[in-house]
Amino acid sequence: MSMPKKFRKLLQEKEYIVTPGASNPLHAMIVEKTGYDFVYMTGYGTSLTLLGFPDVGLLTETEMVTNARNIARAVNVPVIADADTGFGNAINVIRTVQSYEGAGVAGIHLEDQVSPKRCGHLAGKMIVPFEEAVGKIRAAVEGKRDKDFVIIARTDAVAAVGGGFDEALRRAKAYARAGADMLFCEFPDTDPEPPRRFAAEVHRDFPDLPLFFNYSSSFRWYESPLTFKDVAAMGYKVLIVSLGCMRVAMQAIWDYAEDMMKRGDQAEKDFEKRVKGHPTEDFNKFAGIPRIKELEAKYLPKEEVRKKYEESVGLYR
Repeated sequence: MSMPKKFRKLLQEKEYIVTPGASNPLHAMIVEKTGYDFVYMTGYGTSLTLLGFPDVGLLTETEMVTNARNIARAVNVPVIADADTGFGNAINVIRTVQSYEGAGVAGIHLEDQVSPKRCGHLAGKMIVPFEEAVGKIRAAVEGKRDKDFVIIARTDAVAAVGGGFDEALRRAKAYARAGADMLFCEFPDTDPEPPRRFAAEVHRDFPDLPLFFNYSSSFRWYESPLTFKDVAAMGYKVLIVSLGCMRVAMQAIWDYAEDMMKRGDQAEKDFEKRVKGHPTEDFNKFAGIPRIKELEAKYLPKEEVRKKYEESVGLYR
């Protein structure tokens, strides 16, 4: 079964699905191994981990598609990827859709911001004209080669210049009429009323259309009583914690490096003790060294394999 079909099957079988955003193949592998049904490739995470830049439209299509391809290759679950604005007008969008299809992901989301775009939770967002935005979604839908490939139409209109809730709703319904498989509206905070109203209004006209929700790491959800189940009950089928993996990794690496700066080798020794018995302790096994050895034994000359391991020193002899 293709990955787009697998993702659509998940939507049919599950009440809702949720995942933490992954920035790279390592994050994605951990997400898969801890039991999630799908992987989400975050645009902000890609920009910051790949380039060291914030999410302000500095990534190229090639860089995004390459990251998506590497993530999709590393896991055996569907990948949904951020595709920003489609990297141009409707004609560019067709190429973008086909490039992501070729990368092996299950679907993408496309937003209606002016290029260069920026993270949906930053100030300074501007949106393209209504007709242009609808044309881009229509081009995406008609441009895909695999009918099961998922096109998620995203609107940033709620918090953009010249936008607002009503404009976001107008655009979302137009994107649905243009053939989008799913709708995604970015909201500027944790107030539950706009997303509840958005879902109710959309489902009044499109009762079976899945909705996508960003339980964003940008916000202080610990101050909100809103749970994943609450969001799903509003009518949202797919939930992401967009920067989940990146932010956890940032904190962990910062704390480790700071500890080593203060305590030197003792910080590393203490870390090695803490990681004993953890699923990531044997990172060589996690990375797939045993599988590499199996393939070497299967395809390389036997004498070459014998010499490689019997006459060298190191782990996994």
